[in-house]
Amino acid sequence: MKVMREEIQEKLEILQSLYKADLLNPFPYDDCRKLLTDKNGEFEDLISFLDLYFSDIAGYCSWGKRSLNWTGEKNEEVKRQLQKSFFQKFPQYISLKPNINESNTPKLFNQLLIYDLMRLTLLDILSEQKAVRKNLALVK
Repeated sequence: MKVMREEIQEKLEILQSLYKADLLNPFPYDDCRKLLTDKNGEFEDLISFLDLYFSDIAGYCSWGKRSLNWTGEKNEEVKRQLQKSFFQKFPQYISLKPNINESNTPKLFNQLLIYDLMRLTLLDILSEQKAVRKNLALVK
C-alpha cells in the first residue's frame, strides 16, 4: 500500500513537471496553419478544438497533489473526460494525423505527445488512487 502511494506521488511529480514545462510552449498556431494550407476551410475549427483539448488536460493536471482529494465520483468524471486521445475525441480530424510529424509540424507533434503523456499519466494515477481507496476500505 505504501509503495502504491509512493508511486502515485512520483507520477504526480512527473505530471507536474510536464505541465510546467508545457506552459513555456506557446500554442502551435504556425504548425496548425501549415496543416490547414490548401484545405479550403474544411478543418477551420481545428485550432479551437485543439485548444479545448489541451486546456481540459492542463486544467486537470494543474490540480497537482490536490487531485488526491478528489471524490470517487470526481475521479470517474475525470477518467471519462480523459479516456480518448485528440483524434479519438475529434475523429473529423483523423485525415490530418499523417501530416503531423517531427519534420512537418514539430511543435504540434511535440505538444500532442506531451498532452497524451499527461493524459495517460493522470489516468494511471486515478486508477492507482482508486485501488488505494479500495484497499483502505477493505482494511477498515
